[in-house]
Formats: sequence, C-alpha cells, structure tokens
Amino acid sequence: MDLIRLLRSLEEFLYELVGWLVFYPRTFWQIVRHPGQIARYTRDELGKPLDARFQATISPVLMLILTVALAHAMELATRAAIPDLQSPVGRILFGSEEGIMLTRSAIFCIYALGAALGTLRRQKVYITRETLREPFSIQAFLACPFVLALALGELLLRWPGHAWVGPGLAVHALGIGWYLWARTVAYRALNPSGWARAFGLVLASFMITTVAVLVVASLVLL
Repeated sequence: MDLIRLLRSLEEFLYELVGWLVFYPRTFWQIVRHPGQIARYTRDELGKPLDARFQATISPVLMLILTVALAHAMELATRAAIPDLQSPVGRILFGSEEGIMLTRSAIFCIYALGAALGTLRRQKVYITRETLREPFSIQAFLACPFVLALALGELLLRWPGHAWVGPGLAVHALGIGWYLWARTVAYRALNPSGWARAFGLVLASFMITTVAVLVVASLVLL
C-alpha cells in the first residue's frame, strides 16, 4: 500500500511538473501583454471554490516562486560565483544556492506585499489574511516579468567586458518601466482612477518599498 501511495504521489507530481511546461509560458505571456486582464482574472478566480481556482494558469504565488527559480537557474547556467560576504547574516542569506533563492523570493514577495498593503490602505479595508489574499495574489503575478528582467540585466552587467554594461542597464530600466506600467494598468482595471493619479500612487509605493529593501539589505550585509 505504501508503494502504491508513493507511485500515485509521483504520478501527481510528474503531471503537475509537465503542466508547468504548458501553463508557465502561457501565464507569463498573459501577464506581460494584459496586466489589467490578469488582475481582473485573479479577482474572479479567488471568488471560486479552492479546488476550482486557476485551472487555466499557474497560481500567483507558485508563479512567482517558479520565476525566481528560473532566474536563479539562469545565473547557475552562467556559473556566476556566490558573493563572498563578511557579515554572518549575509553569509546565511547569500552563502548558498538555497539561501540566495529563498532570499530573492522573500525580496520580491516584499514588493508584492507592499503594493497589496497600499491597496488595502487606500481602500480603507481592514487587513486580514482573507482581505490581503486578493491584492497580494495580483501583485505576485505582476512581479514575475520584473524578476526576470532584473535577473537578465544582472547577468549582462556581470558579463566580461564593458560592452555589456549598457545592455544590462537598459534591461533593468525596461523591467522597472514595465513593472510600473503594469501596476498602473492593473490598478486602473480594478479602481476608478485617472492615469496620473494611478501612476503617482504606484510610483510612490515602488519607491518606498525599494528604499526599505535597500536599507534592510545594507544593514544585513555590512
């Protein structure tokens, strides 16, 4: 019986793994092209029973984790060295492949969390696990292209030769620009707002989160 359960678990895992090969690129493309639609889609899906959600895509948080894993795999493929840090906490967070991946996942979850908390604050909604789920899920989807753009830009910046510095910075700028645009579009898709106000709110939230991440990172790594 134990063997049968093991084989069934393996079957489910392999089926899920194969499904990622189909649904990941489809979900990623939908996020890149139609961030407003993906925001409305996420709201609709979260209104369904748990076992009926996200049948045609990958769930938001899993999508973000897979994207961070893909970004990390790109770095491994280029044989980028693990940074040599003096801080004990820095060595814990960035001293191993697993630590780097978990730390990156946490950092981009902070971006999604900051945006979600800002949304609830503007809507004057009391923060609970249930009210936080929808805006956080939407922001987890939107962070995925941002993650890959930053990872690709970082790889170009680390590439030998000064010729790759410009393209690396351009990819970073493109990723940040897309992320701000996508969050603005998603905000307008779910809230009555003009472009200027929506972009201003998104930009302020992004800057506050970025400063907070940089401050914490500097305290940890020094």
